[in-house]
Amino acid sequence: MFTENTESAIQEIPFPSITICPSSQIRRSVWEKYMNTNSSYWDNLKIYRNVMACSTNTYFHSLDQSLKEYIDYGLIKELMHDCGISCSELFHYDTKWQNITLKNICQHFQPIVLGIFGLCFTINMIPLSQMFNEEYYQRYMEFFSTKITYVNTEKTYWNLEDGYSSYMNQPVLVNVIPARTSGVSYNHRLRLMLQSSDDDFLSCADLGIEGGSFLITFSNPAEYCSVSPRAYIIPDTYTKIQITPFVRKINSDLKWRSLEIRQCYLEDERKLSIFQQYTELNCNHECEINKTISMCGCLMIEAAFLGTNSLKICGPAKYSCALDAIHSTKLPENRLVCNCLPTCSMIEYEVTDTSHFDDWNYMKSINLVQNNSRGATIELVFKKPYFTAYTSASILNLKSLISNVGGLLGLFLGMNLTNIFEIIFILIKMCNNFIITLFLTK
Repeated sequence: MFTENTESAIQEIPFPSITICPSSQIRRSVWEKYMNTNSSYWDNLKIYRNVMACSTNTYFHSLDQSLKEYIDYGLIKELMHDCGISCSELFHYDTKWQNITLKNICQHFQPIVLGIFGLCFTINMIPLSQMFNEEYYQRYMEFFSTKITYVNTEKTYWNLEDGYSSYMNQPVLVNVIPARTSGVSYNHRLRLMLQSSDDDFLSCADLGIEGGSFLITFSNPAEYCSVSPRAYIIPDTYTKIQITPFVRKINSDLKWRSLEIRQCYLEDERKLSIFQQYTELNCNHECEINKTISMCGCLMIEAAFLGTNSLKICGPAKYSCALDAIHSTKLPENRLVCNCLPTCSMIEYEVTDTSHFDDWNYMKSINLVQNNSRGATIELVFKKPYFTAYTSASILNLKSLISNVGGLLGLFLGMNLTNIFEIIFILIKMCNNFIITLFLTK
């Protein structure tokens, strides 16, 4: 195989899926209400603090209460309902996409759990009803029942292999998920205003992250999130994030080659049990989930919504086991079992950001934001109006195969393919004449 590169218009690929995680994962009012009450709820709150929004070190800070092997599914669900910040509390209503104010912004966000970063919200990911298989989507809906505000049910016809081929003759702003844009100017941006209030509580100060800050990650809209690339946004800043896509496609000549030669999956060539959409990251995620269940008998917190009441969530005492299970999927022998080859077509994103001070107090004075809130503004835009698509192609396609065979015949036998067809034609004529002569003599 070889790789060629071509430049294409930015509108041919989607804007990335953007996930925002607030550093505050427990409401201060809930924490202070039950603090030191010597109640079971207070014990559960401390466990939730440790497994939901902390570094690994905090798992061992309270040996008397926190070293539980398993946590009930229902407990995690209840505590997330009580403690988790809602979408409307996180996002200011003044959100703009391509210079148009998005009304009811939370209708565009889907809740997820992203590892130790806790409850997060993602925009421009394909609807999870189309990412998860039906059984697992119903589990997702049940787990996040109090946090779901997403209303878009339109089916997406975009995919990694064919792109927006079904929509190429329609306007760029056609209502298609995932969204795309045609340029890189001020009028082609996504602007989000993120906010935190006094009721937010930074549950893990040892992370070294300022209270009220936000983690932002970027991923392919067909993938269930990735923690890389990412950026930390601190309060009272205006941050411009420029996005550079990396795109790889597959030439049609390579599709007929075997999987062993291609070393990548075509669309719908590999089925997963949890995800409808195959990507290497989705496959690895599923493999890690299955390995954790088999080795530790529980689910990591970020996969809690995929479980049932009968399946436990890994507690602090099982954290090392879960890490070992995840690391084991990277071993050569397990990589063969997981068989998570990359997709033949893929999109990745790189980001660069610049920030400057933004006076949130001024916005309070003109009543643009609430008096008890802090926050930050981010502006996201593609860096260039075009991207370079790298196309994997076969060195030996059908045309080159025929020409190579003809060339070798000419080199070693002193003949070419035209001679072969002439010989075949003469043989056919001779057989035909013989049959006719035999028939007439009878």
